[in-house]
Amino acid sequence: MTKTRRPSGRRNFPECPQCPYRQQSLESVCADCAAEQLASITDPCPFCSQQLQGAQCRNRLCTGQAGDRHLERIEAITLYKEPLKSVMERFKYEGKSGWARIFARILVGHLEKSWRPDQIDLILGNPQNPGRAHISSVLDHARRYDMRNRWPFDPVNDPAITKKSSTPRSAGRSFDAKQKAAESHAAAIEFRIPGRIRSKRIMVYDDICTTGLQLNAVAGQLRRWGAVSVHGVVLARQPWQPPGAAA
Repeated sequence: MTKTRRPSGRRNFPECPQCPYRQQSLESVCADCAAEQLASITDPCPFCSQQLQGAQCRNRLCTGQAGDRHLERIEAITLYKEPLKSVMERFKYEGKSGWARIFARILVGHLEKSWRPDQIDLILGNPQNPGRAHISSVLDHARRYDMRNRWPFDPVNDPAITKKSSTPRSAGRSFDAKQKAAESHAAAIEFRIPGRIRSKRIMVYDDICTTGLQLNAVAGQLRRWGAVSVHGVVLARQPWQPPGAAA
């Protein structure tokens, strides 16, 4: 196999703000860089992308212990570890909004490498709690980078679905608590524009995935509203640990 040539002058993640390719290259350069610097899942589960240990995935969503699966699968672009972990914390909770552009380039680069536009009818963000914008800002920038309008991003200023009320975070909680939180999250989603959902193949973007329960619950709502299929794509897969274990 021929090794991909490293672009001259490229800086390693997370030195993206100083990298000349941030504004002057195809988005695939950013996707390749992120994968090179962060990916370490060598044997991913074909459904949830977590690292397999033997033939059996330990995620209850994959074993059937979490009830029905509504997703086709969950794709993880990278692994949630340093240095991405610190960068994402600054982006989500410290107002470092410039990282939305980098994450958008990584997302668009992944789509260009792994998908065809005719395979997807709509790309949605997993709805955030009111007042949050970390998901929608990435998708907004992704639409701008998609200058040929190849990818069907849902417009963030007129979204097909929104979240009408806040629900609690589930990080660090037990499996049962995570499942209840996922169901509460999905129940708080408002179905605004039915024509964009019904009879469509949907992709839902999120930043981090641990169990996949929340994405699966959102997919269940979309399927009940008439979507024919739902795929999840996440920027980063949390290294596997049993639900409730310390982060």
